[in-house]
Amino acid sequence: MKKILVLTNFSDNSSHAAAAAVPLCAKLNSNIILFNTFISQPVLSEFGGSPYVIERMLWEDESEQKMDFLKEDLQLLIEALLPNQHRPTIDCQREEGSLKFLLDSFKERKDIELIIMGARTGSTMEHLLIGSDTSLVINRTNRPVIVIPENTDLGALKKVTIACDFDDSDINAVHYLIQLGRIFHFQLEIVHVSLWGHNDGNNIEKKRKFIDQVSRFGYEYVTYQILAGKELINRLNRHCKESKTDLLVLVHDKHSLLNRIFKSTNTDELLKQQQVPVMIIPSVMKD
Repeated sequence: MKKILVLTNFSDNSSHAAAAAVPLCAKLNSNIILFNTFISQPVLSEFGGSPYVIERMLWEDESEQKMDFLKEDLQLLIEALLPNQHRPTIDCQREEGSLKFLLDSFKERKDIELIIMGARTGSTMEHLLIGSDTSLVINRTNRPVIVIPENTDLGALKKVTIACDFDDSDINAVHYLIQLGRIFHFQLEIVHVSLWGHNDGNNIEKKRKFIDQVSRFGYEYVTYQILAGKELINRLNRHCKESKTDLLVLVHDKHSLLNRIFKSTNTDELLKQQQVPVMIIPSVMKD
């Protein structure tokens, strides 16, 4: 059975993201892996004792307790699901080491459907993402990553917006979203983004082929919008708010026009201004 990997640092944001995973798992018939990673900080002393060992034991006990509390909270949400809904199981995993390397262990696992994590708050991230940030997770995985801000709900996806520039990787992402759409029955909005002054002589033909390929998927709830200009990140956020988008989707490809647009302003600007959940789909996903 497929699983959703939920990254947690026991903060309010990450706990909220974990809660948002429950209705998602119920819809996808998936189970939950709660994953916490930490880096121990040695305690030095002029005495000959071993304060580091004692401090580490105390911290590990506290961390394990927090994991148990979070699991109990999620279990209450699972018990509140409707009788005919899938009730996900919860597997808790805590690992010591750098998230950068620990994430690699999940790359070859075929049972991981996607990854969920809480949006950053600008405060120090305890036990998770120490010395790192959201981009590390996005860059180290071959699975979709959903970044969830506070006060958002993934249980009732009515509209999903994907920002793209009609590349082949965008087609793969749209196909993945349509598979989800058949489960959630959401409207899929495809927004073509382009910078003013970007001249692509093949754009019309590229768009025609893209729309033709999407039509072959046979999903009737697809619409198209055009978004052009300079302050595209701000405009995209504003568009999502005005059109009541429940989930914004981006394709992660370092060679794409979309990535160049974000690089030309500020790579993290979108997530800093995040008002709706954002899904990052890698250009190449592992089957």
